[in-house]
This record gives sequence, structure tokens and C-alpha cells, in this order.
Amino acid sequence: MPTVSPYYQQKGVPNPYYTMDTATIGAARAALKKEGFDTKNKDILFKCVDTLKGKVIYKTAGKFLFQLALDKKSVLPYGVQLTKKAIKGHLGMVTRKNSTASSNVNEFLTVYFLVNKHMDPKELENHACKMKNKPTGVKTGEGKSVTFEDLCMLIDEDETPERDIKIGLNNAIAVKKDIGAKKIRNLYWVPRGKPSGISPKTPSDVIIEFNDGTFLGYSNKIAAGKDETPKFNTNIYAYYGKLENSTQQTNIAKIVDGAWKKATKTVTGATAKGAINAFDITKEPFSESASKEAFAKLASAFRKNMKDFYADDFYYPFRNNLIRDFSTYLKEPKNMVYFLNTIYFYTYDDPRSTFKPCPYKLLIGKENGISDIKDVSDNEELKELLINTKVTNIKNITADYNGTSQSFKMNFNFAGQKVQIPITCRTRQAGGWSGKSLFITTSGVKLL
Repeated sequence: MPTVSPYYQQKGVPNPYYTMDTATIGAARAALKKEGFDTKNKDILFKCVDTLKGKVIYKTAGKFLFQLALDKKSVLPYGVQLTKKAIKGHLGMVTRKNSTASSNVNEFLTVYFLVNKHMDPKELENHACKMKNKPTGVKTGEGKSVTFEDLCMLIDEDETPERDIKIGLNNAIAVKKDIGAKKIRNLYWVPRGKPSGISPKTPSDVIIEFNDGTFLGYSNKIAAGKDETPKFNTNIYAYYGKLENSTQQTNIAKIVDGAWKKATKTVTGATAKGAINAFDITKEPFSESASKEAFAKLASAFRKNMKDFYADDFYYPFRNNLIRDFSTYLKEPKNMVYFLNTIYFYTYDDPRSTFKPCPYKLLIGKENGISDIKDVSDNEELKELLINTKVTNIKNITADYNGTSQSFKMNFNFAGQKVQIPITCRTRQAGGWSGKSLFITTSGVKLL
């Protein structure tokens, strides 16, 4: 959405003129014609003002006033009053597009066309703007009705609306075929919230609720790809707090601080050694970025001895100590079980909660031809592993770490199945290491 103000300027250049959506331009032309001004083959300018000079000839429920003009010198004694939704951008300036607008359009239309007349892109754009605040028959996950005005705005923000409308229609045709004769109770477009009782972690972009009370979701993709195994990527301390086991989180805190203390013993150079020994790491928060200033001061002291705090002379020893001690910690079965249960939290749901079932399918959109639908395998073996709480089911845990890299692998057996988890532990802060709580991630839990 552009900033709307009579005083707007970009790089010091004032520009109170705005571009409008097609419906608003058409309405302004029609209103001017009634006043005796034929604007055929002429451009209309919309100048944002605090006070309008002349007569308001077209208005919506909005508060923004625009003086009409045929050029920047020929101001007309007429104006319009509009909502912000009608405003597309600043005249003569590049409009910043919504980065998700393209996917928003084809996702929404996937369910919209299940209950509305099929239209080509031009017909739909005109129809959506004419219908204004009437409901589309689709709800948001929070249960709010999506209006045609909302749809008009989604289309306005899309850089490739013609393509995405076609994809949405082809998606709907595929979904209609997929659900067959099942009767629909509610249709949901869920870019943010999900329907009551459905897990907020569902990857579905749209959800259908049927008359029998069951749910089915579709995750819109532009390519088929593959069904990946569970992943996580987060701050190590935050990771250990998700299931609210204070003992587990305290243990990780001790491992982090312990890795730092071990690294201090390797520091050489009088100034660097003095600075690191005077620094109390236990007073720093478990954050990836909150210690930026403190670490910068330490780095300055290290440089006086020609040492690099952010690499070989401290960060790498700290990180390597942390990985070594963390991997040793995971070799204890009860600790591995907690680690796996937390992966379940990140991948599926909180294992302590119960949600309504909402299976989903992958929907691979096509501009030309009916879209493809792919079933997603519900890997029960993997779920059984991750939600397991019996420590006796985890056997033969080993850690594979070379002592110098930022990655390692955990290996173990579960129910006769070999399992491997590659894990990377590193800083991800641009401009240098800025906090003691490093970032951990995995490419997936692998059943070998």
C-alpha cells in the first residue's frame, strides 16, 4: 500500500499525485461527464489534498480527498473522496508490489471458483470491483468473510494477475474433481489464521470443511518437488524451551556457558586474555544478537594482540566446544527423546495438544491445463519416532563430529530402524557473531 498524503515526497521531490484502480478511474470519468466534461482519450490526474476546491462528484466510504485535473496546471473544480484500497501507487514512481500477491490470488481463487461462476481474467477483475463489499463465499481462517472488494485489492496488487487468475481457475477445476460429490459447508483461505480447532502448523493454503464435519486442505506449489522429512531451524536455547522442560533448557544453558569458559583457556595475548577473563558470559542473555556491543568490545581487545575474536581465536573454539558437548549430551537416551519430541513440535504439532484432523494435499498450479494434485505421504514411522516418550526404545546412540566443522551427525536405532540426524550449529548474524545462543538447523530426520 502506498503512503497517502498531500505532502508525500520521494528523495526530496514532492509528489501528491496518485494512480487509481480501474473502477475508480471509470467512476470519475462518468461523474465528470455528468458535469459536462468529456474525458474520452484524456488522462485524469488525482491530486491528494487536505481541502477540496469545488464539488465532490464521486465518493466512497473513505477519507482521502483528491482534486481532479487534466494535467498538473489544469485543475478542475471537482474532486473525489476515496478509501485507501482504491489507490494503487504514486504517479510516475515505481509501485512497490506485495511480494506474496501472486500466490495470494491463485490460492484464494482455488476455493473461490468452487462456488462462483468461472470467468476469464478480465471478466473477474471487472466483476470483483463492481460487487464491492458483497461476500465472495470464502472466509479467512479467523472466520471473517472475504469480500469482493478484498478480491479486487488482491488482483490490483498482483503483477501477473492474468496468469494467476488462470492458475486459480485451473486449481479449482482440479480440486472439484478431487472432492467429487462431497458437500461443502465452508471454504477457507488461510494465509494467516486457521479455522477453530485446526492446527496452526498446517501447511495448507486453503481448507475445505465438508457437511460431515471433516476437513481437507491444499498446499499450493509452483512445482511438485518432494515430500521432505521434518526440519527445524532456530536458536538452540529457544528450541529447548518449546516443550517447557526447565531442566532440559537449564542443561543447554550450562553447555553453552561451559563451551565459552573452555574457549577462554585457549586465548593468548595479554590484552585479549585480560579482556576475556574479565568478561562474565553468564550475565549475557541467551540470544543470537543481544551481545553485539559486548562482543565488539572483546573483538577490539583481541585486535590489539592481532587476534580475531570472530573466527579462529575465539568463535571457532567456542562453537566447536558447544557442538562437542551438545552431541555428547544427546547420546543420553532421555535427552535424545526430548530432542525428538521437540522436532515433532516444530514439524507437526505440540505433542501435548489435540487438534481436529486436517489432512492436506499438494496442489501444483498450471496456467494452461488442469492443475495437478499430489497426495502427501503421512509418514507414520517418522511420527512414531518423533513422538515416542520411552527412552528404552532409543538404542546405540553415537555422534559423528570431526571437531572442527559446524556440522555433525547423530546416529541411533529405533524399533530396529537406523536413524540419522545431520545437525548444523552456527551463527547467522550478518556482520559478525552477536550472541552466545547459536542457531541450530537440520536438513531432515533420515530413516536409513
